[in-house]
Amino acid sequence: MRRIAGTFLLAFFLLAGCSQSSNVRQVRLTNVASAPAVPADSSPETMPIRVAAASIVSPQETIRSYGLFFNYLEREVGHQIDLVQRKTYEETYDLLRYGTLDMAMVCTYLYVRGHDEIGVDLLAAPQVNGRAQYRSLVIVRADSQIEDFGDLAGKRFAFTDPLSTSGRLYPLSVLRELGVEPGAFFASTTYTYSHDNSIKAVVQGVVDGAAVDSLVFDQWAVKNPELGLSLRVVDHSDWLPSPPMIVSKKVDPHLREAFREALLGMHEDPEGKRILAELGIEQFVLQRDEDYAPVRELARKAGVLP
Repeated sequence: MRRIAGTFLLAFFLLAGCSQSSNVRQVRLTNVASAPAVPADSSPETMPIRVAAASIVSPQETIRSYGLFFNYLEREVGHQIDLVQRKTYEETYDLLRYGTLDMAMVCTYLYVRGHDEIGVDLLAAPQVNGRAQYRSLVIVRADSQIEDFGDLAGKRFAFTDPLSTSGRLYPLSVLRELGVEPGAFFASTTYTYSHDNSIKAVVQGVVDGAAVDSLVFDQWAVKNPELGLSLRVVDHSDWLPSPPMIVSKKVDPHLREAFREALLGMHEDPEGKRILAELGIEQFVLQRDEDYAPVRELARKAGVLP
């Protein structure tokens, strides 16, 4: 049996309707904080790669959506992967900063911060509908009287995460242009800690509006067409570079390149292409740090960067 990396080993569910050979190892979901100390005889070649999918979507959706994805990478690269989950982007960032995490799928601002502060590097980014880009969408119920961002004054609003580009930085930048603070503009604000939770909060009338990732919203609308019709976009950001997969500088360069090649080649492999389609992704593409300049500019407008 494989070594159990964490005390709280959880069952990892695969995508509905998908199957795999019984001799293929499954990516594990593990609690890094409770993991035992690294054995003295461990080497980079035998240590699992710990990967986090930051809370762009809820934990349940992450498990359901990314099980086969990480299992595919594990098989292609031939290196064990442990999946780690945390509730907030800040918690994911702390794991990267303190060296507990090797790779992560993160929001764009988390990459910018990680690159500038601790030297994380880009692996690849998803392309959807011919674009390796996305936008922040401000959504409301279709039956509301809200027609634009200004109509949200005095309303209940959901942010996704304090470090989310689309879920917080964009609406903050709009408020700064209006010369007001969130507490003086909205009747109340809340954090949902995932984009699908923000969408559901608007659908259910828990809040009047929310700012969400267009990639998540579009995929959610495809899976929930009737509910999708109950929502309306009243504002959006300019195009921003897609949320990337990033890697810690401590990961061996050869292993780093192996994962990059596996990501970039997924769409050329029938199984990889099928898994990407389940995630609503066409393919992974290379991005440069310069491509994320619009995110830095947005963070400055939002008052997060000087």
